[in-house]
Amino acid sequence: MNALWNAITKLYGEHGASQTGLTLIEYNPDEKLAVIRTNNTALNMTRASIATITKIEEKPVAIHVLAISGTIKALYKNLRH
Repeated sequence: MNALWNAITKLYGEHGASQTGLTLIEYNPDEKLAVIRTNNTALNMTRASIATITKIEEKPVAIHVLAISGTIKALYKNLRH
C-alpha cells in the first residue's frame, strides 16, 4: 500500500493523493492479490499510479489490474467467475 501511496503522491502531489480516498480492503499474500478501494472520480489517477510501480522494497514487480467494479460485492462476484 505504501508503494501505491508513494506513486500517487509522486504523480499528483499530496492534494491529488488526498482526493483518491485510497483504502486497502484485503490483501492475500499467498495469491499476491490485493483489493483496493478508490473514489470513482480518482480511478484514472489510481490506475496511472499503479502503472508506474516497478519496485516494492527494492524487488522488481509488475502490478496488473484484474477487475474494476462499482461495488466491492460485485467485484468479488466477478473475481470468482
